[in-house]
Amino acid sequence: MTVEFKSDRNGYPDRELIEALTCLANTQGGELWLGVEDDGSASGLHPRHQDSVQLTQLVADNTSPALRVTIKHHQINNVTVAQILVPEAKRLVATKEGAYLRRRLKHDDTPECIHIPSSDEPLPR
Repeated sequence: MTVEFKSDRNGYPDRELIEALTCLANTQGGELWLGVEDDGSASGLHPRHQDSVQLTQLVADNTSPALRVTIKHHQINNVTVAQILVPEAKRLVATKEGAYLRRRLKHDDTPECIHIPSSDEPLPR
């Protein structure tokens, strides 16, 4: 529930990245590995996602309240990947487009992001 892999070979869409990070924040927090395939193999970062300062700002600018992530770059098999550490939100975080998302387990025990209603109430623990 707290780890997600996203391929970035062709430039993972920023909108989908923001949704995935928001989804993690609204659940338990966790980490998203950008530039890593679903099977865990490193495929590398797209050039537009290689600047961690820019990527951190992209996340903050496209979430409300601003989601503050920490990004660490790692070299795996001669390619660079990004480990994006996502804190657990104290209050629901939305995308700038107004989407509220949360992770849950599907019937086959794999995680998915689902839309949830907005609320100003603290998240249940």
